[in-house]
Amino acid sequence: MSNIKTDAIVLNGFKYGDTSKIVSLMSDASGKFSAIIKGARNTRSKMGGVFENMNHISVIFTKKESRDLQIISKAECISSFGKLKADLDRLSAAYRVLELTSRSTYDYHSSPEIFNLLKDFLYGIEKCEGNYELLFLQFQVRLSVLLGIDPFEGLRNSNDNNFVLNDRERRLHFGSLSDSQIDFLHELSVMDVKQIGAADCQNMDISAMQNSYEMHFLQNTGKYGVLKSNQIFKELKKAN
Repeated sequence: MSNIKTDAIVLNGFKYGDTSKIVSLMSDASGKFSAIIKGARNTRSKMGGVFENMNHISVIFTKKESRDLQIISKAECISSFGKLKADLDRLSAAYRVLELTSRSTYDYHSSPEIFNLLKDFLYGIEKCEGNYELLFLQFQVRLSVLLGIDPFEGLRNSNDNNFVLNDRERRLHFGSLSDSQIDFLHELSVMDVKQIGAADCQNMDISAMQNSYEMHFLQNTGKYGVLKSNQIFKELKKAN
């Protein structure tokens, strides 16, 4: 066993017993792991508000390889992203990112790059004014690279650096995208938050590009099914 102090993002959580809570965390030091927070739902507990979904937190836990649920000994909240949680459009993109991260990664597979990508997305959408769907698409593009399933790897034209899809990719998930959309995905991968907030994407079918990546993730991570958060927030937006 070893004591580990690490930053983490709360991916999800649910009630356990009368007062406890089980959470899934994406951490900087240990990758994704689950933990039980004893007494977290007790009204006097200082830990309750720390473990809300998508909070950026700092935790200390004793890692035991044979244990499915780790024990958190100390935790504090670094950011709760209040502006993000007060806006339905921001919240929709953020929950989809949390679910995508959870479903495409494996427990204890340490990846500081994926943790930083997730953290940067949350801070980015907190301060970005508009184009939240575009920010989500950028997350999909960058995550595919970090997971080693970049659909465009090795398919660039060496002369002009544009994407060139082979026949197999066209038959799969990206065949319906235009050349301009595929080039746009490359440009998007290197944009910063300000550029995304100011980007003119009226002529781009962002949803089509997101769907192409969603199917690509589902096929290449071995975890099938449509993102539940995507469906939930579609229904919420219809209701509003």
